[in-house]
Amino acid sequence: MKTHTATGVVLILGLSAGLLPAPQAQAQSRGREREAIRRVEDLSLAFEQASRVIAPSVVYITALQRPGGRDRSDLQEFFERFGRSRDRAEPDDERRGRPTRGQGSGVIVRSDGHILTNYHVIENALRVEVTLANGRKYDAEIVGTDEETDLAVIRIDADNLQPATFSDSDDIAVGQWVLAVGNPFGLENTVTAGIISAKGRPAMGLADFGNFIQTDAAINPGNSGGPLVNLRGEILGINNAITTQTGGYMGIGFAIPGNMARSVLESLLEHGEVLRGWLGISMSTRPVDPDEAARAGFEGQGVLILNVSDGSPADEAGLREGDIITGVNGKVVPNSSVLMNAVARRPPGTRVEMTIFREGRDRRMPVLLGERPPRVELLLAQRGAVASEELGLIVQELNEQRMRDQELQTSRGVVVIVVTSNGPADGLGIQLRDVIIALDHQPIEDIDDFRQVMDGFDADSPLHIQLKRGRSTFSAEFE
Repeated sequence: MKTHTATGVVLILGLSAGLLPAPQAQAQSRGREREAIRRVEDLSLAFEQASRVIAPSVVYITALQRPGGRDRSDLQEFFERFGRSRDRAEPDDERRGRPTRGQGSGVIVRSDGHILTNYHVIENALRVEVTLANGRKYDAEIVGTDEETDLAVIRIDADNLQPATFSDSDDIAVGQWVLAVGNPFGLENTVTAGIISAKGRPAMGLADFGNFIQTDAAINPGNSGGPLVNLRGEILGINNAITTQTGGYMGIGFAIPGNMARSVLESLLEHGEVLRGWLGISMSTRPVDPDEAARAGFEGQGVLILNVSDGSPADEAGLREGDIITGVNGKVVPNSSVLMNAVARRPPGTRVEMTIFREGRDRRMPVLLGERPPRVELLLAQRGAVASEELGLIVQELNEQRMRDQELQTSRGVVVIVVTSNGPADGLGIQLRDVIIALDHQPIEDIDDFRQVMDGFDADSPLHIQLKRGRSTFSAEFE
């Protein structure tokens, strides 16, 4: 009886655990394998379909460029210093003063031949040539450029082209599958796959406006200007740059959001330039300090106003230094990049509602946006900024906030914020964020010291300069 009971328990447990005869278990296992393979094949088909949709709209661009230019003095020096890479022409030719040949990608956005690409792909171009996916070649004219977003529109004399479609890049999600399409190293019609690794990345020196999409889809030299697309083959972004220590792909690429690119495209086609809204403030690029926020009773995210320009839209609306902007038209602005884009993408004359934190409570303040001035004017309008035509640069006084924001390694001197293309400072290899600590063998403590030395500068005499770059100090001499 006991034996029978024990056998019955074993039998019941075996059935409840779902043990099946071997043939039936093997059939279920094969079924699961087939289902898994089917799902992977469906994903593969989605990649294939997206590639077919976007392929006819992607072009290969070559540009015969003048030697030198802003790409060398501003952006490219930044990339070389921090290991970020864009498409570059041959440096030996550039040093010898010969025209150089750059390459990149673009995407057809109008059937009448309008193509969107990166500004740095066609910058200083003497001639631009476009090769379509079918191999046909055309000379292109430059329709408009926007240095602040590193975007440009060119046009070829062709009709009935297949334009790509934009998707709403505000709706992207981290982890979403994407394809990067372009011509890396001149290898035309190359497609790579990956995911969106992050969104809302700050500018990091890539352009004046950030909010970049980060992806691990392989992007290499020659991909710049090509589209980053979803699995429907719709544009989510324009591939722009990579972070690298080797000059090639290391799993971190950046794309300009498609909504920003579409806005720039439409403005360039309609106005020939990009008209942007403007507040007229200087702001911190770092998160609000938690200790200072706690003392003020502030909780959450926002952007600290460092300075308000006299007579600016922000000044007219009553914004003040020390205010923390937390929202625009009800949408949260967690950092300076989001705030810059929220303002700049609206046309001048637009009225927006700013949510700010001041004196322990939230306030809502209407602001009528002005028109954003040219970049150099904005830089010179910053507190303590001075241009030196003789040296070919613009410097700004150091302050505690700038030292924190830019992680500068000195508390004295003036920081370089612009280097003029092919100017004296550019020729000496002076870079953005270098700090001038001595001029003409005289220490430079602040902007007044800089002005005083430059006021007495004799253009016929050599000028010794000492700089700090990170933790290193070096000297040079203007002849």
